[in-house]
Amino acid sequence: MIKVEKINFREIFQIQNLMSLLRIFLTPFIGYFLWVNNDHATLIIVVLLVVAGASDYLDGYLARKLDRQTALGLMLDPLADKIFATILIIELIFLRDFPIWLAVIVFARDIIILLGASIMMKQKGLIPFSIYSGKYYFAALALMITSYVIRFEFGQQLCLYLTVILFIVSSFEYARNYYLFRNGKEIKEFLDNRFYKFLRVAFNLVFSAIYLYKLFEQFIGY
Repeated sequence: MIKVEKINFREIFQIQNLMSLLRIFLTPFIGYFLWVNNDHATLIIVVLLVVAGASDYLDGYLARKLDRQTALGLMLDPLADKIFATILIIELIFLRDFPIWLAVIVFARDIIILLGASIMMKQKGLIPFSIYSGKYYFAALALMITSYVIRFEFGQQLCLYLTVILFIVSSFEYARNYYLFRNGKEIKEFLDNRFYKFLRVAFNLVFSAIYLYKLFEQFIGY
């Protein structure tokens, strides 16, 4: 957990915070090209999603590299992710038949997490640290969104199963952390040892190989 002394909104113009805002700024352009709905527009959307993903990496990297991990940045980064995903999902419901039931539980989860975080900050000035399952959940959701953008049906189904599993796991972890906080108990950060790193790398390689193979098979063929 990170203690927050004061949020300085003038820090919004720092480069790492502008990277977070960039993701929100891109959403109306992605929505427009989804509406255009042709091959050229889809290619542009993929490029914009890559830019958004790069900005998600760069905001954290720059904050650490420049030693500018501020209270505003710690709040803005996950908030930008949630706003970005929420707007994209709403656009995909209307333009790509994104499942409404999944959208509802994704939105409900984000609202509950934001409410819990605001209560924690109000009571003790604390911001909850991110958890690995939460990061993987958002990555799976982002890949699922991409699969709907490019109409990759196998990717939609594969990412749906993974997203639901990680949704359950990460929601449980957030609920456990909030329970520990409410009862005045210490919240210990996840110890990322070599075994867990090996499992993550192995899973990522297998998952990526399957995803890319089926992507090649659908759009290029033999």
